[in-house]
Amino acid sequence: MKSIPLKTLHAEGQADIEYVQILREVMRRPLNPQAGADIVEMRQSIRVLDELETSNGTLELEDADYEHLRAKLLAMPWNVIDRRIVQLVDEVTGA
Repeated sequence: MKSIPLKTLHAEGQADIEYVQILREVMRRPLNPQAGADIVEMRQSIRVLDELETSNGTLELEDADYEHLRAKLLAMPWNVIDRRIVQLVDEVTGA
């Protein structure tokens, strides 16, 4: 079981980075956007999304669901350079 605190990171003059929102977007994106998501990936991602919906400040995941989240987070292409995203990825992948 892995526990991930769902923080909000602030920066002067920039939009907040909310872990819960970023992780939702990561889980909605297929691991391979060119091929799309198969039903196995869809089910795994929905389990994590369900946990995000019911979390109360901390995301609790079984090891297999955590590994799925970790893989998708590391594969995510980002469209902005921001050290807060690096912090989020480091904290989640180091849980």
